[in-house]
Order: sequence, then structure tokens, then C-alpha cells
Amino acid sequence: MNCRRSRFLALGFGLFLSIVGWLQAPQAQMISERAQRAQAFVDSIGVATHLRYLDTAYKHYDKLIKPRLKELGVQHIRDGFGLGDGGTRQKLRDLATLGIRSTLVMDPRNGTTPPDAVEIAKSVMTSVEAIEGPNEWDVNPKLSYAGKGFPEGVKRFHTELYVAMKRDAETNRLPVISPSLARPNNAAKIENILCDLGNMHSYAGGNEPTAGLDDKYIPRAKQMCRSRPIVATECGWHNAMKGKAQAGIPVQVAGKYVSRLYLEYFKRGIQRAFIYELIDERKNISNSEDNFGLLYSNGAPKPSFTALKNLITLLKDTSTQFESRSLRYSLSDRSKTLHHSLFQKQNGRFYLILWQEVPSFDQRTQKVKTIPDRAPTLTLQTPIRQAKLYTPLKSATALQQIDRPKSLKLKVPDHPVVVELIGG
Repeated sequence: MNCRRSRFLALGFGLFLSIVGWLQAPQAQMISERAQRAQAFVDSIGVATHLRYLDTAYKHYDKLIKPRLKELGVQHIRDGFGLGDGGTRQKLRDLATLGIRSTLVMDPRNGTTPPDAVEIAKSVMTSVEAIEGPNEWDVNPKLSYAGKGFPEGVKRFHTELYVAMKRDAETNRLPVISPSLARPNNAAKIENILCDLGNMHSYAGGNEPTAGLDDKYIPRAKQMCRSRPIVATECGWHNAMKGKAQAGIPVQVAGKYVSRLYLEYFKRGIQRAFIYELIDERKNISNSEDNFGLLYSNGAPKPSFTALKNLITLLKDTSTQFESRSLRYSLSDRSKTLHHSLFQKQNGRFYLILWQEVPSFDQRTQKVKTIPDRAPTLTLQTPIRQAKLYTPLKSATALQQIDRPKSLKLKVPDHPVVVELIGG
């Protein structure tokens, strides 16, 4: 056999193997996934505020805080005030007229007693929707209640708080959230405390949203409050890159992470997450505590504010009626880092959201990572009349519209993309 013919046969045999391999390659599995209610996800989104901090940007309530909360579209805030603080009380009542309700922290460090807490709650009944116990006493050895510090003082105050709330006919409907901890391993010191909801302050320490979530924060919250649902009353990132507290991240990375955080938490059944916080308290780029905001201290939106606002705009649903349906589809990409959630509105429209759950920032080099898009093919078996593609980080306006799609070649970055699917 001559060399040319040998090379030809070898090439042909190799091509044959390639074709056979392609024919035998496993096809993307078609699944039938039941959608979750879009408004239930929107309802899981909360933001921490400090309306009583009148020496910070929060003093501009009418000019900045109220209009920005309304623009964001969030329906839940976490705050707190003392019995004699009529100003904050009135602001919470005012926000309630916009449909924004509050989880209130009750802490003896502010002079609040359990009977005071009942009166505070009763004074804002149109606003309050939950009560939270003392805040992060485990890292402040100077705090005490009834002569006791952490954990005995916290356990005693919180038990008295829980009993007082449940004994009063007006406040006994309010869920009481367990105390928060700065160090989750301290949960063993106050486990099995009286509570309706567990609590965690699940800061990712400059890492991606899921860092430490499954192996540290959620198990410790369950240890503290048994099998009760969990609320993250603080979570998020600051943008002070030279700050001395937990590691910071650039604002453009936070723009990717914040929306992913809410999606990842909802997937895990976290009842609500409160990002810390609405606005940078002061213009001080070197202080971590002053740079956690979704907004700069002058009220200008950071990318995280814009991305979250657009996601809420796309998914909010005012209808109270909902009948969950299923979407039959497949995704060709089975990567473990390609995550998704499927939502539906009352009008029947599906919203398939996809993102890459990967680190978008290198803490060691302090550089933003360039994450290549993944390119899954979405194949649809459920009849769809029209598909629209959105990138909430940039806009709430559709970037592309496709009629009668059978399959869609998607590009999924390290921030959420939304595929709206209109049946018909």
C-alpha cells in the first residue's frame, strides 16, 4: 500500500470516528421544570438602612433615601429605633404607604427593654413585619444585659423579648428572628434559643456570593434556631479597597455579585436577605464601614443598585393569583458553575435566569477577572411565541427579540441574563 493511500485511509478512518463520536455523544437532557413565582423571589429581597443615623447620608431622607428606595422597588428594609425616636418612627410609617415594610432590631445596648420593644412595634404596626434580637454581641465584650455579657446576656434578653412579643395580643403575630452573630461558630453558645426564624450575617469576605454559605453560614443558623426558615439580616460587600475590615471589592464586581447573591440565596430557601446597605454613610473611601452602599453617599447609583433595580423591574408581579406551570427545555452546557433559576408571572410568562457562579475578582492580585462567556444552547419543547433577552446589569430593556424560537444560542457571563419566554 502506498503512503498517499495510507494517509487517505487514515484520514477517512479518523473522520469516521469523529462522526461516530458526534452521533454517539450524549444529547442535552430534556427536563420539565416547574417554575417558581416571580413575585416570591422579589419578596425575598431586602435592604438594610439606618434611618436614625442623622450624621450620615441617611439624614437626606426626603431628598435621597425615600426616592431611591421607591426607585429600587424593594419592599423590605431592616432598621431599628428607640422608644423616644419619633423621627424614625414617622419615616417608617411613611415608607409603609409605599408598600415598604420593616424588620426591626431590638437591642438593649440602645436602652431598649423587652416591654419597650413591644411598645415600639405597636407604634409602627403599619410598617413592622418582624422583630430581630440583639446584633452581633459575640464580638463586643463590653456589652451586657442584667450584668451578663455574651452569651448569657443575649440569651436572657432575647428570651424575654420573645415572651413579651408573644404575650401581647397586638404583636404576637410578628415573627421573632434569632440574634445575629459576627462569627457563625459562636452559634453553639446560644443554640436552641426561642425563635421563629433563624438568622445569619453571611458576609462573603470579598469572595463570590456562595463563599461559606453551604458549609458555614446556613448550618450555623440552623444550629441556633433548629429547623426554622432562615433570614440573612446582613450580607454583602464594601468597596473600600484599602479598608482594614473584611476584604473589599470594586463597584463593578459588586454590580455582578449582588443580584447573584439574591438568586443563590433564594435557591437555598433563604426566606429573605437584607443587603448591607442602601447608601454609603459618608464619603470616605478608606473606611470599610462607610462604603457598603448600593448608592454612593451623594445618592448616585452604583452598578449594584442599577442591576438590582432592573432585575426587580423585570420580575415584579402585582397579581395575587398564581398557578405554577412547567417549562420543558434542555441546556447543552452541564457545567457546575452555570447556575439558573426559573420563574413565572401570573400572566404565564416564564423567566429563565442564568449566570456563572464563579469568582469575578482575584483577592490575591486585587484584579478584576475576565470571565469568558459560556455558550449553552437552550432548546425549547414547550411552545413559545416569543423570546426576549435581557442583561439587568445594563438595562431593563430587551436587547434581543426572537419570534417562534425552537432553540437559542445564549451567552452567559458572570452576572445574570434573563430569558423571557412568552407562550403561545
